[in-house]
Amino acid sequence: MSVSVAQNNTLPVPKADDPARKGWWTIGLETANNASFYGRNTATHYPYVAQSLTYTHTSGLWLSAMSYQLFNTEDVFDETDVSAGYSFKIGERFDGTLSYTRFFFGPNTPLIQAVTENAVSATGQYDWVYLYSGLTVSYTFGGSSDLFTVLDNSRYIPLEPLWKGKKAVGLDPKISVIVGTQQFSETYTVVTQNKKDALDGILGNLPNGNGKGNGNGKNGSGSGNGSTTTTTENKRRFTVLNYTVSVPVVFSLGNFDFEPTYRYSYPVNKLEGDESQPQSFYSLNVSYTF
Repeated sequence: MSVSVAQNNTLPVPKADDPARKGWWTIGLETANNASFYGRNTATHYPYVAQSLTYTHTSGLWLSAMSYQLFNTEDVFDETDVSAGYSFKIGERFDGTLSYTRFFFGPNTPLIQAVTENAVSATGQYDWVYLYSGLTVSYTFGGSSDLFTVLDNSRYIPLEPLWKGKKAVGLDPKISVIVGTQQFSETYTVVTQNKKDALDGILGNLPNGNGKGNGNGKNGSGSGNGSTTTTTENKRRFTVLNYTVSVPVVFSLGNFDFEPTYRYSYPVNKLEGDESQPQSFYSLNVSYTF
């Protein structure tokens, strides 16, 4: 659930020894110690497990659905994403993807991205032989609207030659920079503060046990939004949001792919009230293609 929870542009590739196939399915399972959205996270950690199902046609068209369940939350599914896209190649070194994603959220989800509903993305990836670079441009809209660019630089390092192994095993270290606007962050902060103020107001109206309550419970609601709302100039400014370093270990066993990953995220240029902090993320992704 990083960057956008459904913005996974890595799709399965067709088997070279089966050219007659028209398409293939991929079932995925992912778990992580916390969730984030374009480099932003909450003060409370929300570990999760996610299930995905993707169909990829040999033409490059694909459909995908992914559902997330946060631990210790009320909803059965906190988020479900449905995506459609087209992946293509230009020459031997360039890969591209165009996609649309619709987000659906549970009524009690605490996720930051719950303030938006849709995302359209375009990704270009180029293999420089010694470096693999990717640039993704995404526009999110519905509830709040923002524009993001994500620049990735990585290089796959095969490890099996070290012990002359036959199974593909390697490291795929990556450095990412996220640049964008932050209306989603401000909207989430204000919505969260409004919920807190409403709860404080309800609790403040409850009578005290001695019958002499003075209603002081409402004192915080008059100025709560004033301390968290930022200017339009700040939230619309196109600026660096996050720096990330990730180190996935990638290995395959038959039709199974495994990817345990360590990722360190460092948010910058936060708006007032944004609780995002530098932190480490640990995740495991398992997929089966058939």
